[in-house]
Amino acid sequence: MLDFWIKDMKLLWRDRTELLVIFLMPFILMTILGFALKGIMGEEAQVFDMTVALVEEDNQEEAAALFVEELEGKMLPPVAVTAMTQAAEQLRPNQILQQILKEDLDFVTVREMDASEAEKQLAAQEVEAVLIIPENFTYNLLNHILLDQSVERSTLHIIKGEHAHFDGDILQNIIEQFTQSMNLETAIVKATGANEVPKVHLDIENIAEEETITNRDPITSIEYYTIGMAVMFAFFVASTMAAKTYTEHSQLVLDRIILSGKHPVFFLLGKFLAVILMAFIQILILFGLSSLIMQSFQPFTWKISLTVISITFLYAIAVGAIGSLLVAMTIRFHSNSVSGAFSGGLVSVMALLGGSFTPITTFPDIIQTIGSWTPNGMTLRAYMLANQGMPLTDILPYMYRLLIIAVIIFIVSIMVFPARRTES
Repeated sequence: MLDFWIKDMKLLWRDRTELLVIFLMPFILMTILGFALKGIMGEEAQVFDMTVALVEEDNQEEAAALFVEELEGKMLPPVAVTAMTQAAEQLRPNQILQQILKEDLDFVTVREMDASEAEKQLAAQEVEAVLIIPENFTYNLLNHILLDQSVERSTLHIIKGEHAHFDGDILQNIIEQFTQSMNLETAIVKATGANEVPKVHLDIENIAEEETITNRDPITSIEYYTIGMAVMFAFFVASTMAAKTYTEHSQLVLDRIILSGKHPVFFLLGKFLAVILMAFIQILILFGLSSLIMQSFQPFTWKISLTVISITFLYAIAVGAIGSLLVAMTIRFHSNSVSGAFSGGLVSVMALLGGSFTPITTFPDIIQTIGSWTPNGMTLRAYMLANQGMPLTDILPYMYRLLIIAVIIFIVSIMVFPARRTES
């Protein structure tokens, strides 16, 4: 088997043109895409801005007046009535919320309008979300805070635009902080017996702050497309081997091997191992060039480097299995169209589904699910997790799935590969 492997390695190394495509083309495309789409992964990103339609169905003045009118009819000490009346005049949750949105948050633009207009602007994508202050919001809140009555819950409604789910989540975070702070301050006032109006404090700096799980910087476009092109162009090693197999088959190489008494499976194993080694070298060279020339994948750590090498080895095995399947099909069907169809069409489809051209998070859920089960898709995800310094337990599921798929594909290739002399 070693002789077959050496033969196939020499076969690949002799084709200088193909080697240039395999080794240089991914680096060129990585550089072009990395700089052309710089900012897509977070660096030099645009300043976050959000427009919110505010629909106020509540009338604060009428609510306060109604509360005071009902308060005077209750059997309460005059001092308590006076204190609560003053508190009701000062407590304006709607004003507090609007002040937070309009004045304290620079990235939020608030447009006041009615419900029908808000619906139209949301459909036209002129606003990212709609915040509705419902009727009796102030009245219910005053009764709950000042009289501790179990009234109907005062709920602020948020409608998120289909085009701006992230913006809607930011607004929801703001409102949740507002309500939590209001409830907390109310509980403190009640517990201490202080005759004060609750004050709302929001952690404004953390509302739209970008967070990372590890202490490493977010992945850059250069790093992303280095990984994307690496997992994509590794497939071309498999298709190249299949194309050269067709030439050997035309020259009756396999038939001569069978006549010599060698088992034909050694022919397949030699190509399997050659593709593994070439894919492994190709990916490591691309990572090395990207790190040295583009200064990506830094800082280096031994832990991350060993994880990346392990992922690369498993992916090379998967590519080798795909290459062996292409070889088996080329010999079985006596056609060079197998490698041509794979390199000319299937590679591009798998690269798109796997996220080599753009992150699959921009695709529908069904496409994301399919892409996550492609060998290149799960490898790209594993590389990104490793590059971010994530623990090995988060990466191992992708590595296990990759190995299982590689074994299945290789078994299928052995089943497809003819075990006896074929007719040309």
